[in-house]
Amino acid sequence: MLHIPKRGTSGSSIPIVVPVGADHDPRPAIASSLRASSEASPCTQTMHILVFNGTREPAVDPGLLIKELSETSAAFAVASIAEDVGYIRAVQEGLGIAAHLGTRQDLVGFLDADAVLHGTAHWAFLERALATEPTLDAISGMVIHDQCEMWETPSSQKFIRALESTRGVVNKPYIQGGAGGSLARRPAFERAVSTALDLGTLIGPSLSASALAAGRTIRATSHLPCGHTPRRTLEEWLTSVTAYEKSWRRLLGLYGTDVERPWREFLHDAEEVVSSDPGLSRDLADCQVLRQLVVDRVEQEHLSSTIKAEASLATSI
Repeated sequence: MLHIPKRGTSGSSIPIVVPVGADHDPRPAIASSLRASSEASPCTQTMHILVFNGTREPAVDPGLLIKELSETSAAFAVASIAEDVGYIRAVQEGLGIAAHLGTRQDLVGFLDADAVLHGTAHWAFLERALATEPTLDAISGMVIHDQCEMWETPSSQKFIRALESTRGVVNKPYIQGGAGGSLARRPAFERAVSTALDLGTLIGPSLSASALAAGRTIRATSHLPCGHTPRRTLEEWLTSVTAYEKSWRRLLGLYGTDVERPWREFLHDAEEVVSSDPGLSRDLADCQVLRQLVVDRVEQEHLSSTIKAEASLATSI
């Protein structure tokens, strides 16, 4: 531990775990989160737990970050893992720190180091939703890009505004992980982290799939827009989506294909809404074609690896 909070500041605080890789300066993310906490009435009590990880030099020196945050009234903790353990193990470490510090045991927040929360009183809104909806396991804001390429159409401002013009607030039937500043029931979140480590999946999809499989709900809401690093090239997008789809295919194998139905229904409804805008409709269709190509490739790779494993097992008998 590089920094622990003052005594007496943890018990009523919602822990917000922020994994920090070498490429990201978390200060804009933390500043937006602290602003969101202060906007609520009364202020939302949060404890930000930053976990630096990696062997490379971080984008910001942890000592400088500690100095700057110490000049505010923020409750925070900072830890460092001098290994490339990945964001999931960093989050797991953050959960352990939260338990050690005695933060709230019912809820946990998750924030990417390169996310920026734009919505008013972000954490208070999410906390209220969880308090009033017993079947809701997790809720996040929604990543919305002012400008982005065709392949990120479902996250574009133009797409979301088109849906909002006919639906009002848009709710996507999954959470957007740390990118959307998620708040979850802590037991559900901890199970998702364990699943992600066991299966080699991502936390957001793991939490979404497990909740849907259990007949519970999750959502990302456009009421709380968020900024996040966009995929500026098709190669970046393909790398990111391939990782997501590999994760999702493993989860479908565990939970069944029914957990994919809410997203397919959302897309079907969205296609109908944007059909009156030829340009937007074309971009959405082209994006879906690209995504399906990734899905097909991932499924083919999975099938090939399964066949090889079965053949190897047969020859060993």
